[in-house]
Amino acid sequence: MARIPIVGELPDWLSEAANLTELAKGSTVWLAVTGLSRAGKTVFITSLVHNLLSALHNPNRMPLLKAVGEGRLLAAQLEAARAHTLPRFPYAANIEAMAGTPSVWPEPTADISEIGVDIRFAPTGLVGNLLGRVSGHAATLRLRIVDYPGEWLLDLPLLSQSYAEWSRTTLGLWKRGLRANLARDFFTFAAEHPATETGSEAVAKEAHDLYRALLATARDKHGLSYLQPGRFVRPGVLADAPYLWFAPLEVPDGVDRFAAGSLGALMAERYEVYKREVVEKFYDSYFRNYARQIVLVDVLGALLAGREAFEDTRLATEAILQSFKYGQHNILTRLLGASRVEKVLFAATKADHIPDSQRENMSTLLRHMAALPVLSARGRDADIDVMSLASVASTIEATQVIDGRDVEVVVGRKVGAAKQAKFLSGEVPVRPPRPDEWGAPFLDVPVFEPPLIDPAPVDGIPHINLDLALDYLIGDRLQ
Repeated sequence: MARIPIVGELPDWLSEAANLTELAKGSTVWLAVTGLSRAGKTVFITSLVHNLLSALHNPNRMPLLKAVGEGRLLAAQLEAARAHTLPRFPYAANIEAMAGTPSVWPEPTADISEIGVDIRFAPTGLVGNLLGRVSGHAATLRLRIVDYPGEWLLDLPLLSQSYAEWSRTTLGLWKRGLRANLARDFFTFAAEHPATETGSEAVAKEAHDLYRALLATARDKHGLSYLQPGRFVRPGVLADAPYLWFAPLEVPDGVDRFAAGSLGALMAERYEVYKREVVEKFYDSYFRNYARQIVLVDVLGALLAGREAFEDTRLATEAILQSFKYGQHNILTRLLGASRVEKVLFAATKADHIPDSQRENMSTLLRHMAALPVLSARGRDADIDVMSLASVASTIEATQVIDGRDVEVVVGRKVGAAKQAKFLSGEVPVRPPRPDEWGAPFLDVPVFEPPLIDPAPVDGIPHINLDLALDYLIGDRLQ
């Protein structure tokens, strides 16, 4: 008689199931997808869902997802209608846009949303033998995909800073380089309205509007990413709640308290409400549920935008990384208790814009940008990895003879162009460039139109490493 394994010998996720019948009916894993502006979250989720739905018909689209490559995928379908607690991710509308004539990229999402896919699969080994007794060798994994703005993770450091500390740090950053020129009007206003003056609703709102416009300009026109508070650039459903009406002020060193009724006291009060009602509630209500997360980073866009935009992306990536590091006296430990993120993938997007030989360079560069070489994944920290991917492959690879030798290029159609052309993208550095290396552009990468796709979930969408990324994130739940 075959020995029945004890619970301690089972995978962790299987041990958590109350019984095998429950497991056969379906377990759930939450996968959160986040990233800063222009990183491609909307396209990533759309392509991921479409390719999962298409994988049974065309397994060649997702062979590196082991459940597909090993022929164990039995079915994948969108979850049945139910009472969603979050807005529905617009998968159908996005596919319609990409499959239209002309094909266009879907509109980016600006708030939190979700979509679910039920994956029916044949488990392997021990799990498969056990489940065979109750379900005919099949199990169901309900993959719940949540889309939320990466800017929201930039607010975690605020929880350990007072309003005065945050103001000094923030304005110190805005007094340097490109930011100093952008912030001239805001600094003029701040000089005219010191923290010691009598608090005024109108002045506070005007300061907020000026600061918020400054953040939007820095993001949209100059490619800057390290912008706090995150909800000022991605407010979501908060829109224009009155407790958002604050901004940093000039606060001298050593000052941390403000006289009652002063402008500084009004700003500080709203800052504390923002931390409590927005930042803490996000981590407590949502973040604690997301055991698996992927963070998308537009490394190529940062390189194209220049030195200061690249440095800003590096700072933002490091700030986001703090949301996945735990310690005995860490803010996250206090907020989340025993809950924690299990796996995180930092992904450099738009890998189709460069030849295959450059993609490992891009992964290595992202690893250095996030200081991942020194990150310990032991103890309470999440299991973290890095890769390059393209949610939708808009180009193909080719060669071109330049100066008598074959050079790798990509072939695609620029947005608005009449036909395809070859593009020599340039070389991606493996480390953040030194200040003296920014004299000439590193890359020449246009925006490509999406390829023609079938809106029916049959053929799938061409991609690079989308299946490998998904296998890292949830492959253990499909064993």
